[in-house]
Amino acid sequence: MNINTMEKIIEEILKLIPFSKLFEFIGLSKESSAGLSVLVVAVLFYFLIKVLKYYREYRANKKTANDLAPYFEYPQVKKSRDLFIPTRFQNHSPSAEEEPGFSHHFVSKSELIPHFLKAVFDEKKVTDKFYLILADSGMGKTTFMINLYVQYNSFFNFGKKYKIILLPFGDSRIFDQLKEMAKNQNEAKNTILLLDAFDEYKGLLPPEIPDGLTDDKRFRKCLDEIAELTRDFREVVITSRTQYFPGEQNQSYELKVNRFDEKGFHTLAMLYLSPFDNKEVKQYLNKKYGIVKFWNRKKKHTAERIVESSPKLMVRPMLLAYIDYLVESNRVFKTTYQIYETLIEKWIDREANKRKYEATTRDKFKQDLHTFSKLIALKIYNQHKQTSNLSIDKDTAAELCRQNLIDLQDYEITGQSLLTRNITHNWKFSHKSILEFFLAKQCIEDPRFADTFEFSGMDTVKKFYNEVIPVNFRLIKGGTFKLDNKHDVTVNDFYISKYQITQAEYVNITGKSNPSYFKDNENNPVEQVSWFEAIECCNLLNVKAGFAKVYDKNGNLLDSNGNITTDITKVKGFRLPTEAEWEFAAGGGAENRTEYAGTNNENELRDFAWYKENSDVKTHPVGTRKPNQLGLYDMSGNVWEWCNDWWGDYANLPQNNPIGASKGSFRVARGGSWHYDSYSSCVAYRFLCTPDFKALFQGFRLLLALQFTSEPGRAE
Repeated sequence: MNINTMEKIIEEILKLIPFSKLFEFIGLSKESSAGLSVLVVAVLFYFLIKVLKYYREYRANKKTANDLAPYFEYPQVKKSRDLFIPTRFQNHSPSAEEEPGFSHHFVSKSELIPHFLKAVFDEKKVTDKFYLILADSGMGKTTFMINLYVQYNSFFNFGKKYKIILLPFGDSRIFDQLKEMAKNQNEAKNTILLLDAFDEYKGLLPPEIPDGLTDDKRFRKCLDEIAELTRDFREVVITSRTQYFPGEQNQSYELKVNRFDEKGFHTLAMLYLSPFDNKEVKQYLNKKYGIVKFWNRKKKHTAERIVESSPKLMVRPMLLAYIDYLVESNRVFKTTYQIYETLIEKWIDREANKRKYEATTRDKFKQDLHTFSKLIALKIYNQHKQTSNLSIDKDTAAELCRQNLIDLQDYEITGQSLLTRNITHNWKFSHKSILEFFLAKQCIEDPRFADTFEFSGMDTVKKFYNEVIPVNFRLIKGGTFKLDNKHDVTVNDFYISKYQITQAEYVNITGKSNPSYFKDNENNPVEQVSWFEAIECCNLLNVKAGFAKVYDKNGNLLDSNGNITTDITKVKGFRLPTEAEWEFAAGGGAENRTEYAGTNNENELRDFAWYKENSDVKTHPVGTRKPNQLGLYDMSGNVWEWCNDWWGDYANLPQNNPIGASKGSFRVARGGSWHYDSYSSCVAYRFLCTPDFKALFQGFRLLLALQFTSEPGRAE
């Protein structure tokens, strides 16, 4: 292209775009003015398209909300459309597998809305009349129905011929509405009927006066009544939670409604909503937070990390819908356990809000439902040890509820979202990972249950458990002993680290440089750490683990609500052991106590401790001597270990879980060190230091305090 031609093109652009003269006026060349003008027009055109698209979507959402009022309001319609990922379906129930994601590679799936628009609603094709869309709670059944309604009514649906109506079964007047519409047979045959959430139909609940029907028979009776009432409509599409459907999954369900073509009875075609796969989860997050919306970038990255931490649950659209609750929560999610804990809490909230109208009864319902879910998990676990079965029959579930005085009706027990019906009609958790969460929760809250738990085949339980209880921590079962061989003292169960905190661990937790004098091995215990630096390490570790801080800046203990407390049992998280806890653990617990950590024989002390006689005047890597009878290393020797307590007189201490004097000038250290003799290594020997004291023989170990249940977990 020659220069003259180019100049002519530029001149024409300048003529076509009026404000190009403005760019020339401010001093730009003709070429620059033309180029900038084209760019500005492109940007304006882009925003015009966006505005028109927004307006079109707004009008469509507004019209849909008006059409569906009073059942579906504008915010719900807008959210259902904005975040809609095309629903896919399969003929095989996802609930037949332990996890819904299992079926991604083995089951053929198709998009559901095109299936209805191009096949089911096409008068030229022979199809069924009645369709049942099945899915577990939160899989997007209502979202599908709203989008099916919108897309059928769309201007671009050239096959639209019939009227379409969407009604929810949650409205108690639905039968009256259907009866009224069915009176006009001519209109009914030209109407497609969408009936959402059959499981919320009040007729499925057992009547106050027993009718002698089982849940399965009552379900069939209600379904046949609906089919009879809607037999004249063009097509009838019903959604329901999978667990409410009593028939054989993956087989047709025969209704008591005759076909007009004398080919017997109508059947109910069953289709199952498919879980999201990883690609669809990513699409959902892109729709929610945008691809180029930089202001949402932080939220999106947080959401992606949460999804990566909890992939098995995040395939469910409902739980993805709660991602905002997680992202915007003040809670720092450091573990998958915390994510599951929060999501299950929201899940139970959803059930309570659907079923209970008064706040007091709603709170009681949530508490009962949570307790019941945990008891079911324990019962399934106890059965699983003998039978490898991960389900439970309804009668057993109901009896378990009654035995434990849980105030839930039968339909509330088996109608909850956490449980679903499997192909053998027994009840199971909708995800094995939810079962394992409740088992892990029991292990964490009840150390004695954890001590006997069989982790084989329960890998997620172990994952959850180790996220809260670090691998190198040992359960110490509480009991009564003579503190300093004089005073009877009782301590509760607790976890304590098997080893003294190493230099590598200290640097990793605090982000500080290594303060130790002996730096030949990073697995040596950290030393030259003051009491204040030790409790700072506790607080930092608690924040990283998702617990609240347990010390304020002055060294006062804090309870779970951040209030100063003198009750050690109200402190949850990583902290320093009290003197009583330390001595109880060092001496071997309540029975068979030893004078030194692991032995009563001073001649054997060198096998258990690094002290003046064998230390070669330095610290040594932790865990290189024998452990005591509780599996704890270096409770005698290597470095002194800071305790929580102020120095004080034992005689004034309470008997249960004492924490030392209320104030003082010195903090207690225990255990002896590489620099001290055998006498200092006695488990009852006390050492006192100011809390800012630092020395190359002064270190610490950590205790993990949890609020345990009083009895081992049972579901008998």
